Amino acid sequence: MDGHKFTIDVDGVTECDHVMRVPGKGMPRRSGRGFGDLYITFEVDFPDTLTESQKASIRKILTTGNEEL
Repeated sequence: MDGHKFTIDVDGVTECDHVMRVPGKGMPRRSGRGFGDLYITFEVDFPDTLTESQKASIRKILTTGNEEL
C-alpha cells in the first residue's frame, strides 16, 4: 500500500482463494513498534477455453522430467 516492493516464495500449486500470511509486512502497529502481518488472497483466473497449441504446451511443461504421467 505504501509502494514498498518485496518478493514472496510460493511452493507448490496455488489454489483460488488461498490466503497467505506475510509476517511484518502489514500496517504499522498503533504502539509504533513494528508492523502487523499482511494477508494476501490469491484469485486465480482460469481460461474458458484453450487452443490445441496451448494444450500441447501445457502437456509439455507438465510432463518434462516426469515420464510417469
